[in-house]
Amino acid sequence: MTTSPAKKGWNRIALRYQELTNISTREVHFAALAPGERKLKLLGTIRGKTTLELGCGGGQNTIALAKQGAIASGIDLSEEQIHYAKELAKRERVRARFYIGSMDDLGRFRDETVDLAISSFAMAYIKDLTDVFREVSRVVKRGGIFVFSDTHPLVSAGQLVRRNRSQLTLRIVDYFRQTSQSWYWPPFDDGTTARFNSHHRTVQDYFDLLITAGFSVERIIEPKSPENVKSAEQLPCSTPVLVKDLSLWTRVPYSIIFRAKKN
Repeated sequence: MTTSPAKKGWNRIALRYQELTNISTREVHFAALAPGERKLKLLGTIRGKTTLELGCGGGQNTIALAKQGAIASGIDLSEEQIHYAKELAKRERVRARFYIGSMDDLGRFRDETVDLAISSFAMAYIKDLTDVFREVSRVVKRGGIFVFSDTHPLVSAGQLVRRNRSQLTLRIVDYFRQTSQSWYWPPFDDGTTARFNSHHRTVQDYFDLLITAGFSVERIIEPKSPENVKSAEQLPCSTPVLVKDLSLWTRVPYSIIFRAKKN
């Protein structure tokens, strides 16, 4: 079986990414440059709930949920990310389960056993989300909640253009065309880099997929990046590169968040 670019890429850069990215274990984050759960209040009561994080990466959100009393699990296809998540949970002294696996195959989880499913910036790595949303619908209880975020379709459909080495603008190429892009994570200071594939889809695409999978969409949020941020540490999740270009992300939403409820 061929290893996916996402799996191979995250295994390669996981440690360097975790070292250099500010991700809180105290508050659930939804997207880079976006407010966290304390402000957005998308998840409701956590204590005693069974939660599942899809594409959990280093496990920070799963750990944050566990700290609030959830029976928390996370799944990710990267062995290196899951290893980091397990070690981080030990350091944070919380009980959380982490599994290696793909979001479109949640066979280890039984039908209608999850109260809350979340995912932060993982969906773009999947070419066809039909099986992912179908699996989430299967494991989530009736009336359960699914909250996920991704790169805003305006951004995934556009091209970043830097003028005069300072002003960053976004040029929209073709919003309606479903495209895939191959890109490289900018090299870290030790030269480490990795190739990824991401897939553009429109807001309507996400909406239709959720409805087909048996969810009702309750909220769609396009967070405006706060203008007074001076460093990545002021947000529950961010990187110095994004904060540097904040002038653009206060004019264009960098992310989009969906809150859906299983019918």
